[in-house]
Amino acid sequence: MSDFISRIEDIFAPNGLLSQITPFEYRRPQQEMAMAYAESLETGKHVIIEAPTGIGKSFAYLVPAILFSKEHNRKGIISTCTINLQEQLMSKDIPALRNILPIEFSSEILKGRNNYICTRRLNATLMRKSSLFEDHEQDELQKIYSFVQKTGKGTKQDFPFRIPDNIWTQIFAEEGVCTAKSCGTENSNCFYQQAKVKLNKADLIILNHYLLFTLLGFYEKRTSGYLYADDFAVFDEAHMVEPIAAENVSPSVSREMIRFWFNKLYNPKTGKGFLADARFDVMQRQLKKLSDENEIFFEDVKTVIYNLNSRFAGEKMIRIRQPINMNEHFVVSLQEFSADMLKLTQRARNDDEENEIKNYHTKLNALKNTIITFLRQNMDGHVYWVEQNQWAHKSNMTLSMSPINMAEYFRENIFTDDKCSLMTSATLSINKSLDYFKCSIGAEHVDGLIMDSPFNFEEQMQIFIPKNVPEPKLNPNDTLSSMFEETAYEKSLKQMIPEYINKTKGGALVLFTNVKMLKKIHTHLLKEFDGSDIDILAQGNGMPKNKLLLEFKENENSVLLGVDSFWMGVDVPGDSLRNVIITKLPFDVPDHPIIEAKIEAIRERGGNPFLDFTLPGAILKFKQGIGRLIRNKTDRGILVILDSRVITKFYGKLFINSLPECRINIE
Repeated sequence: MSDFISRIEDIFAPNGLLSQITPFEYRRPQQEMAMAYAESLETGKHVIIEAPTGIGKSFAYLVPAILFSKEHNRKGIISTCTINLQEQLMSKDIPALRNILPIEFSSEILKGRNNYICTRRLNATLMRKSSLFEDHEQDELQKIYSFVQKTGKGTKQDFPFRIPDNIWTQIFAEEGVCTAKSCGTENSNCFYQQAKVKLNKADLIILNHYLLFTLLGFYEKRTSGYLYADDFAVFDEAHMVEPIAAENVSPSVSREMIRFWFNKLYNPKTGKGFLADARFDVMQRQLKKLSDENEIFFEDVKTVIYNLNSRFAGEKMIRIRQPINMNEHFVVSLQEFSADMLKLTQRARNDDEENEIKNYHTKLNALKNTIITFLRQNMDGHVYWVEQNQWAHKSNMTLSMSPINMAEYFRENIFTDDKCSLMTSATLSINKSLDYFKCSIGAEHVDGLIMDSPFNFEEQMQIFIPKNVPEPKLNPNDTLSSMFEETAYEKSLKQMIPEYINKTKGGALVLFTNVKMLKKIHTHLLKEFDGSDIDILAQGNGMPKNKLLLEFKENENSVLLGVDSFWMGVDVPGDSLRNVIITKLPFDVPDHPIIEAKIEAIRERGGNPFLDFTLPGAILKFKQGIGRLIRNKTDRGILVILDSRVITKFYGKLFINSLPECRINIE
């Protein structure tokens, strides 16, 4: 054992430095995780660690990261999925460690450029406000300027009022406009450049997965690290890295997106925009023609797609399986206009105006390239689709694309030999194996560990599985009209959910896999518990998620119904959550083009889509849902599974194996 690993072991020992934090409880799994990560840092090898709720994984990676960063002068990058975890790290965990560790260290949160005001752009925009904005927008701009001057604050989150998008895009620290050359002087008052100075001096940098995968596109070819030369990274909440990375490397374009940027340049209805100056009258006329072509182009795309896929008419998403052969006149016009924009730099009055012109050229070029890629489908291994809220004339349409398999992306950008990373989450394994997660992110050869839970589930929870619940599916012989009638499964839910809610007198989180069923059960429960002291709360009724959770926490007898995001990221320790009811095993329905394409790819290579993709994904989400119940050693509660397939189907044992070791009541 090296000296570094030995020191980490001592810090996490029963009487180690960590014991100075109140409250402290020695946890062997936490100590083992910290030592494993210390070894990863020393050897420069990647590692994947499943760290169940309660072991204190943030301390287990923060302590080795801080010491290693200081001793080797290397930045530590801590990437999370949720804002809640970022706030916990910055306001609770890091300050606690700062009080006990024998070294001084600094930490900063990294936000994207689009969160900061560039004071040069703000001042330049004020000078041109009459040509850029209408009167009420000019008032908004002045309000922003006054707030900045009065408070000295300049991030989007600082403002106590909402800033319209068309104003914000004109004043934030845009890439290529707010540069080190233009705004990065020693006494710069640019909020973004000031933040960069702090970040350059920081030992630890905290950011979210979305921003990290966006920034990787700029940095991965330049350095041996992720964002800085020779840095190292921790990906907490790592179960979300694959879909988030896919979303961030997948461009899309819509008619409204193009219209937005055209109107930023010049809006003929208001006479406002960057090109409103009389010097650009020719460009104004070109833009008016181009705006009309934009409308025609997307209507033509809609017509072509409808003719090829008429049986899908009315669907919100339609997968496009072959290149679209149509007139690309709009693409050519857009390219010519973009080139003409670049020529305007020769007529720019100053450096700021020149940078703005170059920025618009870059934006238009990116839109043009995305359209070409979509129409020609010239990116191998991608799936293409359109999204349309309605097929009415002139309704908005989005052209989308995404990689089918992200494994190679992770191999090239995350798991290279000259980088070092830790992937950690409470739910990464299936049937005590990390193989599924590893394969999904190209980490087949990365070492993995599964830590033991510190909880005594035998004492803390019980599981109830009613065996007489009908399977949640329609009978193949059902008629079209019967599909809208109450199914046997729905009747069973309406009977059993109230029974199990009463078993714990509320304090229940009821998890669904689709909104339609949630709404039906919500309506039923409102009637069932009318006049009782049990309040029924439900996702999708206009109340934001954070307010819903706050009300649920404060009212210990309430019941909360949720889908999707409520299966994960809900942290309600104590008596407010003592009952989790899973209404249905969370299998993904292959109604999204990405899921459909993944299934087809597995089938083409001779695999079994259900066993290789659908089932593992459902088990991981199932584990996420279960994990909402026991959040600390004093929690007590019941888990109810209202899907009989968990005991009747061959795959049910894999779900059972994912359950904590505790008493299971099959009723």
